[in-house]
Amino acid sequence: MPPSSEQSLHYPTDLPSPPPLDEFSSESNSADVRRGWSLEQKVTISGIVLVVVTLMISLGVNIVTDFVESGKGPEFGYRLDVDPSLYEDLGANRYPYNSGAQYPSFSSTIAIEGACISDPYYACGGSGVIISSRWVLTAAHVVEMLVLDETYVAVGSDYENAEAWFVAEAFYIHPSWGGEEELDLGFDIALIRLSDSISGVYPSSWANHEGVDSRLLDATIFISGFGLYSDYEESFCDSACLDDGGEYYSQRRAWTNTLDRILESPAKDDGNDLMELRGGHLVYDFDSPNEDKNALTSGNLGFNIFTEQEYSYAGEGDSSPNPLPLEGTSVPGDSGGPIFAKIGSKWTVIGITSHGSVVSDYGDVSFNTRVSVHAEWICSISNAHGYISGC
Repeated sequence: MPPSSEQSLHYPTDLPSPPPLDEFSSESNSADVRRGWSLEQKVTISGIVLVVVTLMISLGVNIVTDFVESGKGPEFGYRLDVDPSLYEDLGANRYPYNSGAQYPSFSSTIAIEGACISDPYYACGGSGVIISSRWVLTAAHVVEMLVLDETYVAVGSDYENAEAWFVAEAFYIHPSWGGEEELDLGFDIALIRLSDSISGVYPSSWANHEGVDSRLLDATIFISGFGLYSDYEESFCDSACLDDGGEYYSQRRAWTNTLDRILESPAKDDGNDLMELRGGHLVYDFDSPNEDKNALTSGNLGFNIFTEQEYSYAGEGDSSPNPLPLEGTSVPGDSGGPIFAKIGSKWTVIGITSHGSVVSDYGDVSFNTRVSVHAEWICSISNAHGYISGC
């Protein structure tokens, strides 16, 4: 999951200067000047000043500590006060998280792996979701780094011990995707067509027309993916890394959150009909157990210098500071994985994990490509390259 672009912090330089001394009333101070101060008064005033200075220093330290902890904490994508295996149980729909009215089925969430274009000796990849027997919905930035002829999809809750592997036959990247420099526009979406049909996994329903998700603000959402939690030299998880006994941590995990923003961005108008399609995001933040890292609260600054995340394009609104029991956020490797919400009585894929901060600490803001605004594009691929359920 790529980080958002960095922004420099600019402190205001136009603060007013203090008024000159002669603007203070001479009448109000003349008595003090004439009579001076007794020893007892000086001691009392000194004590008061010392207390005020101490309180100010303490407040400043607390503010700095809060900022530092928001970007340098030991957490990584999940609550540290919760057993991390519960996130695995949810992702595998193990009891008590069986799929049904309370929880979606995560069996359609798959791992994507292939040779990197930049270096074929290394593996690149991410996550995705099966939306039709031969079609996987994922993020554009996941597939654009893969060698097509050497890309595979793993079905099952553990990709190192996958139930089945399927070969990628074609990639279709949204025509308005402009690379990671344009992540804020909401076009980070792509489709993978498989060489064979997947059996044994029921494809997920998806938000197949605009506006179907417009009333979901503040709804509880479920997100899943194959995040990178292995402890290796370049990993970001530090003390929050996980071990499943294999060569690499390879479990499908799931978490919950509250949908804080539903956004639609303008079309990129450059003369192409498809280019006139609009983008969009679904946004949520990662609240801490102490309820003190509410990044999307009303009036937020729109950036965090310690997580190196700029999120001013999250729009206006508010956010509850209260974390859900299995509150979490996405980490690298989760990109392309689905966001589920219940529309009517049906669990529906309404978003695709796109980007957030690299450190995935409390206070992280997760941006996810809004599927409904891309329904027309998805069905245009269905019409031209093979039927996709829901079109």
